[in-house]
Amino acid sequence: MAIKYFYSMSKKPEFLILFSTCYHNCKVFYGYTIAAEFPFSEHAVVCPVTMLNIHFSYEKEDITMALDALMSPMKVGNKVYRNRIVSAPMAFGLIVQDPAARDFTYRKLEGPAAGGNACVIVGETDVNFVDAVRIPGFRPFDFAKPEEDMETFNAVAEYATRIKRHGCIALAELVHAGKEKVPFGPNEDCIGPVETVNIAGVKARPMTKEDMDRIANDFAKAATYMQKAGFDGILIHGGHGFLFTQFLSPLMNTRTDEYGGSLENRARFPKQILQTIRDAVGPDFLVELRIDGTDHQPNGIRPDETGQFIAMVEDLITSVHVTCGIYDDTQSHVHSSMFDEHGLNAEPAAIVKKYTKLPVGVVGGLNSPEFCNEIIEKGMVDFCVFGRQMLADPNFANKCKAGRPDTIRRCLRCYYCFPGSPEEGYTDLPFNSQELSKYVGHCTINPLAHLPFDPATVPDPKTSENVLIVGGGPAGLQAAIDAADRGHKVTVVEKSDKLGGLLWFTDVDVDKPDLRNFKDLLIREAKERGVTFVMNTEVTPEYIKEMKPGAVILATGSVPAVPPVPGIEHAIQALDAYAGAPVGKKVVMVGGGLVGCETGLHLQKTGHEVTVIDMLDRVANESYGMYRDALVHEMERVGMVSIPKTKCLEIKADGVVIENADGVQTLPADTVIYALGMKSVCTKELEEAANEIGAYVAVIGDAITPAKVDRATRTAYLAAIEIGK
Repeated sequence: MAIKYFYSMSKKPEFLILFSTCYHNCKVFYGYTIAAEFPFSEHAVVCPVTMLNIHFSYEKEDITMALDALMSPMKVGNKVYRNRIVSAPMAFGLIVQDPAARDFTYRKLEGPAAGGNACVIVGETDVNFVDAVRIPGFRPFDFAKPEEDMETFNAVAEYATRIKRHGCIALAELVHAGKEKVPFGPNEDCIGPVETVNIAGVKARPMTKEDMDRIANDFAKAATYMQKAGFDGILIHGGHGFLFTQFLSPLMNTRTDEYGGSLENRARFPKQILQTIRDAVGPDFLVELRIDGTDHQPNGIRPDETGQFIAMVEDLITSVHVTCGIYDDTQSHVHSSMFDEHGLNAEPAAIVKKYTKLPVGVVGGLNSPEFCNEIIEKGMVDFCVFGRQMLADPNFANKCKAGRPDTIRRCLRCYYCFPGSPEEGYTDLPFNSQELSKYVGHCTINPLAHLPFDPATVPDPKTSENVLIVGGGPAGLQAAIDAADRGHKVTVVEKSDKLGGLLWFTDVDVDKPDLRNFKDLLIREAKERGVTFVMNTEVTPEYIKEMKPGAVILATGSVPAVPPVPGIEHAIQALDAYAGAPVGKKVVMVGGGLVGCETGLHLQKTGHEVTVIDMLDRVANESYGMYRDALVHEMERVGMVSIPKTKCLEIKADGVVIENADGVQTLPADTVIYALGMKSVCTKELEEAANEIGAYVAVIGDAITPAKVDRATRTAYLAAIEIGK
């Protein structure tokens, strides 16, 4: 069988789509040998998994693939993009006013440029410090007079220098938030197309013609500033409920003068901004526009109208980036979650493309180069814009160029890098706006993201060591990869018969295909590096003393806690539900933390009726911001019931006795499941044994304290770079 693409086109795990040319058992790219028997179809079949006899086994050979469309060059304005891969705006542009933030911010932007991208875009820079600025604390200056604050100018120019030295196009994003502005100082203002009150409760006044002229000028001055700083162009953020969207949307713009009503009138001010910029920077400077294909609002902007607007301004801009949603609607898919389909804006982008000869790109939930290659090949879009994915793997483009997309760390859309902001209405964040601006850029699956030091400066080890890693979960696997990359001989000893640790549940969970992909990638990467695996073996102090390794890394993980709840013997633990334990139709989940909610959601989606109870005021309380919002919304969407502020008094064979404000009652259940925390596996004896033989020893991941995958990957890397120092 010749397979062009192999991936799931449905979120339902019971279906696979295979594009084929003949009926045969086969080898397939993507790091696997796949033996498949299925009903014949000349081009494609959609088969229930139960109809397929599929066996997956890792093989190192025959896994390269061409991504010709994605990797082909593209003309944008007077520039040639070396491929169709663009980094979405990352970081807040002026964060480099803070010397302490410069190093990790520059690395964040330079990484994808060195990683082979065609274009990298510096994150939002507000065009004035009165009614545009969204993040407090930046030092005001006059864009028209860079010489008055050369420290800021030189710091901003350094972005362009670092990006362009890798043969990459450098753009800077310019922003005016309009009515979404939250005044931070006594002289700051909030304005929009009409008088309104925004999500933060701030009253916005309607813009006058003088305001419009001034702001158009502000954009032009900021664009000229970036031109002088060495950028190849700018990206105007015209989507997500910012100023362009506010004027273009018939829902938000209800003006009755020449700036409201028809699309031509609503487009008048955005067009004025673009014309003023073009007049200021000349014909050769790139002016790209991010715009909503749809804002997902009743009576809001739609792809056809967006396309018509682009047709009006295509002589003023050089390309279009299609996004969606508005900030003050947290479910409008501005930042897609793991519960959204990947590439959710591809269809709106394809509609916009019909209206213009300009290159049209798409942003939103993209992490698959195969998918991107396909939509470019089909002519739906001309290029793809990757945001969070570039934090997950800044070498994305080079891996595509090498024909090894199987080695890409694919974004989980977990929001660890950007959990939301106070300006979007998230009141449960552990950051204020200024703290958030410095936090943005961490990554669950890339331990190098947002390090407080440059990993390129880490010295090579002085000695090559035999390294024993106890535990083959995500922490152990990441440590094995990093230690092997530094020249050490690595042995991973795993107590069970499978690698991946607690992430084995992703093989079952309907919402975790990306996390499953990461788990499988860790296993593949470790095997490719020649790591030795010893399975079904428990490491004892005697094992360590006999082996005499130079370094011991303890990645023993965690196990479920079994609390002293009366009748707990009548319940199963959450992980047992994934392992094949019988689960009845009606389920009560005792424990509404992340594990309880996510397991309950999986069960709800696979035919069960789930009620989750928790003692706290809200479920999934250890989460916050966009992920918690997306999770709770998804639970509600599928009919899962949550009962917070509720104590479990007793578990019975047929239900749970609870107590809350309504008194004591019994919730009937066919199956009771508990998710009441995890506890670290004790490593004390193993540490003592390692110390006795003089080995370097480190405890990583859940063995320190139960936490999320980000802790596993980061502690693994930090431990690995200490070996042999």
